[in-house]
Amino acid sequence: MNKKNVITVLGWIFVATVVAFAFVRKFNDIPATTEIYTMNTIADIKVYGSNKKVVLQKVVEEINKINELTDDFSPHSDVYKINENAGIKAVYVHPETVDMVKKAVEIARLTNGSFDPAIRPLSQIWGFKDKNYRIPSKETIKNTLKLINYNDIVINKNTIFLKKKGEGIDLGGIAKGYTLDCIKTILKEMHTERAIINMGGNVLTYGNAPNGYWRIGVKNPRGDGIIGILKVKGTTFISTSGDYERFFIKNGKRYCHILDPNSGYPASKIVSVTVVSDRGYVGDALSTAFFVMGKDKALQNAKKFGVNIVGIDKNLKLFFTKGIEKSFVPENEKGR
Repeated sequence: MNKKNVITVLGWIFVATVVAFAFVRKFNDIPATTEIYTMNTIADIKVYGSNKKVVLQKVVEEINKINELTDDFSPHSDVYKINENAGIKAVYVHPETVDMVKKAVEIARLTNGSFDPAIRPLSQIWGFKDKNYRIPSKETIKNTLKLINYNDIVINKNTIFLKKKGEGIDLGGIAKGYTLDCIKTILKEMHTERAIINMGGNVLTYGNAPNGYWRIGVKNPRGDGIIGILKVKGTTFISTSGDYERFFIKNGKRYCHILDPNSGYPASKIVSVTVVSDRGYVGDALSTAFFVMGKDKALQNAKKFGVNIVGIDKNLKLFFTKGIEKSFVPENEKGR
């Protein structure tokens, strides 16, 4: 082969390589996606990269596994068995259930019970479990509060025991965040390029966004659409709790599903709070705790926990931890 032909062949190899690289790049930029109903919400999953379909399947399997462990209505779940045996005997459970409950009790202690995984009996008397919403009598609330105590959750190796009959745990305030922590581990082990998972107000952004920032909408609590966009970089957890998720209105007053473990009544000091953190379970549980605490205590505790928050008070005014407001773009300025 003469020199001219060699150059021609090398040229074609170079072109073919560039075209192949561009094709792979374009393929990787199209995510593998799915939506599944789980944990009383829709999980929207997008995974990017060369092994995206395999990763997507593993993510779905992990979500389903934790849902099966924590579904308090399923006789096969660990949580159901723990509640059914309250005051009777300890129950052997999956190691992830033990880990999740330990973390829930940890957050309960650190927030002085503003978040309490033993909240289930209160949710029941208000009708947030069977969706037969009602306002219980003061006497019923008073008696039920005797059953709300995270200190009655006894963890011994692989067993969990509730001290009193009638007590019950509900991991709905931490399970989605915990699941996202597990998904983050999967994404890292599988060398995933990037992904974004939204589990009904609990979001994991993983890796670098295509355009530098992941743009996460913060829902308008009193209307359609969003009140603004939160711009975050890299791997981050965003968790939101609001009084618009599950609620009923009686005599013109709104009663939401986020209950104050101290008073026994639905929390009502603010209407929404979004927590930005580096651990899913922390952000998930703290968004509930901060909603119960209200604006001032939420801001104080956010600093203590090393997280950032975007909140909306009763007058629909935004409030922020120091610095995070620079990452928040109000709806009327979202072009910037």
